[in-house]
Amino acid sequence: MIGQILKGYQIIEKVKDGSVGTVWRATNSRNETFALKQISQKNAARSEKLKQFKREATLTKELQHPGIIKVHDYVDYGSQPFFVMEYFESENLKYAMWHLQERVYKYEFHILRQLAEALSYVHGKGVIHKDLKPENVLVDAKSAVRLIDFSLAQTKMDRLLQFGRRVEGTPLYMAPEQVQGKKCDHRSDIYSFGVMMYELLTKRPPFLGTTPAALLEKHIREPAPPMKNVVRTIAPELDQVVLRMLAKKPEDRYQDMASVLFELSKWEKKDTVIRLRQVEPAKRKDVAEGAER
Repeated sequence: MIGQILKGYQIIEKVKDGSVGTVWRATNSRNETFALKQISQKNAARSEKLKQFKREATLTKELQHPGIIKVHDYVDYGSQPFFVMEYFESENLKYAMWHLQERVYKYEFHILRQLAEALSYVHGKGVIHKDLKPENVLVDAKSAVRLIDFSLAQTKMDRLLQFGRRVEGTPLYMAPEQVQGKKCDHRSDIYSFGVMMYELLTKRPPFLGTTPAALLEKHIREPAPPMKNVVRTIAPELDQVVLRMLAKKPEDRYQDMASVLFELSKWEKKDTVIRLRQVEPAKRKDVAEGAER
């Protein structure tokens, strides 16, 4: 594919392969750079997958926010359509957490606030994402983010027309009602956001399981362990913010992303203070022990 021209876009390199298809970096005749997401032949041959792919492009194109990847156009190209997106030089948040810590360390609340703003906008449009996870958040060298992959997203009408149970999502991040196939709403995204926040601040998710079924059962049955169990010096007030997002019942969580944003705005300003809390107790203990000797 490298060097080929698809409807005026020349393929420069492969960015990644995914479950839906391939993302390419490409340029147009004006030497502008774009990302092309092209459905695989296997998925293109399945009418439901092809319909979902086109719907993702159409829905994302309607979402105009600096924290959401911008889709410019959907292009029918033979048996493998593609859509044209902005090219955002980045890595996903999961990769950055472990391999590009300079993009994440000390910028956790900056990243979370940008993502919360994007979600607040999405929810205001009557859309829920339904697949929030670090792999679906891109982070660039300046710690700016883009939310991607609206393949499972639902509009208000989608939710009204849903009959029966529909279990879909990523087990590590699914809200209890999502695990059970019940109708979801914006509070389901708030739960997933809480899982992501927990993982970002502790470097491990709240629930782990030896099998997907065991993991899903924990989302339904087990209360989330406090973050202080993982990072003992984390601020108790911050623990309460995250644990509220992880409440089993939607009515016990924050009821909108505006409330989450309010909390994040306070913690973003306190970022340095939090990090001092993580270091200073150990220092003070050493000093005290030295004084006793």
